[in-house]
Amino acid sequence: MLKPIPGRWLTRWPGILGATAVLAACSAAGVHAEDIRIGGTGAALGTMQLLAEAYAKSHPNSKIAVLPSLGSGGGVKAVLSGVLQIGLSARPLTEDEVKAGAVGVEYGRTPLVFATSATSKIGGLTTQNLVDIYSGKAEQWPDGTKIRLVLRPIGDSDSELIKKLSPTMREATHAAEQRRGMSFAITDQDAANNIEKTLGALGPSTLALILSERRQLKVLMLNGIAPSAKSIADGTYPLYKQLLLITGPKTLPAAHEFVTFVRSAAGREILLQTGHWVN
Repeated sequence: MLKPIPGRWLTRWPGILGATAVLAACSAAGVHAEDIRIGGTGAALGTMQLLAEAYAKSHPNSKIAVLPSLGSGGGVKAVLSGVLQIGLSARPLTEDEVKAGAVGVEYGRTPLVFATSATSKIGGLTTQNLVDIYSGKAEQWPDGTKIRLVLRPIGDSDSELIKKLSPTMREATHAAEQRRGMSFAITDQDAANNIEKTLGALGPSTLALILSERRQLKVLMLNGIAPSAKSIADGTYPLYKQLLLITGPKTLPAAHEFVTFVRSAAGREILLQTGHWVN
């Protein structure tokens, strides 16, 4: 039986929470100790919910709870402490995490995209367009609507990937981070929410999140290339997030069975449908 968190489960749950706080929140939400608890980066939550639902059909006695966003680091810490059975990470494990017993298995890659309102008439941007927007040089869309940039926190994996587009993009992103009055979204779901509800908004997301959560967002082409599993596989689209399943010394056999399912033909089909490139 699948056991998602009651209410809107894709809500803000910062990864700074300690193990005790996560346990208390799980208890309050009706998540029990014997459940397979999964959590981590927000970019993976929607897809994991779909995978968990598919898994439950063939494993009716399984109890799976996909928790709100903890962030990659929060997910790893929770696995090592035994609070979670499976963590979700959008970055490689650190040396210290590996020494502590964390094991990461890549299950897919998904494009990091620039998104705007689903009603926008903009089809794509160039790197130079982004430099102008992030630096503050370009303040309006062609129709005169004010551009409202949604940023991720300084040091966040999305922010660091965007900076790698070019040296000038690094400078422009840094300038945006220092500008007063800018909107920062803590989690992946916060960012998607802000872009959806704000007129003229532009910000980063992932193709997997947008497809799996059925977000009302428009994915923009970058330098004429549409973000897709194919375009990151052939190297024509430059930005993607590597997504890993994290297990640890306290991960139970039932959770390892779910990891096997994610990497099976049935799991692969769901991943392909939700914007992942799968090796």
